[in-house]
Amino acid sequence: MSDELYKIFEPVKVEYRLYYDKDGNPLTMSSHNHPNGDYVVITKEQYERPNYNCRVVNGKLQFDIENQIRVQLKKSTSGVPVVKGYANLVVEDDYNDIEYYDRNC
Repeated sequence: MSDELYKIFEPVKVEYRLYYDKDGNPLTMSSHNHPNGDYVVITKEQYERPNYNCRVVNGKLQFDIENQIRVQLKKSTSGVPVVKGYANLVVEDDYNDIEYYDRNC
């Protein structure tokens, strides 16, 4: 057997990130293979239980607890695939009758 199997490796440091757009609205989260873009570091708990009721203001994450953020959706040619006629049913696998919705910003 190879001696490499018995070497102790340094633990990998995981950094959890929340990426946001120019207005501070959340876009996506990442824990590895981080893409380029604006982000704030978040905790493992925030990563595991995402709450997109937040904004990034002056580089700090702020949650809107008192006033819920309402996001209007509009039909689009990209975005989230849903069952045609039912914007609340997100398509996860192949499905023939779909349409797309995206944020109405």
